[in-house]
Amino acid sequence: MNASTTSRAEQAGYSGEMILDRPAPAVECQVTNVTAAGASLTVPAGLEVPDAFTLAIAGEFVMRRCRVVWRRRGRVGVAFEMPA
Repeated sequence: MNASTTSRAEQAGYSGEMILDRPAPAVECQVTNVTAAGASLTVPAGLEVPDAFTLAIAGEFVMRRCRVVWRRRGRVGVAFEMPA
């Protein structure tokens, strides 16, 4: 993230669920920060996060379709897809 993005990022600390299109239908995660455009998530070790999924953010009572834009050990950054 650059300085302007970081300044607009809200430190979240919300619980979330990644709703996946595969046998394990939902996986818990931690939403560490969120902006209008996306979020960063802490995910369980060893989890293979798909390129796209739906994110349910508990504290916001919202579900957003996401696509992964970066991956680092135990963390992913996602961009929210705009509704059609």
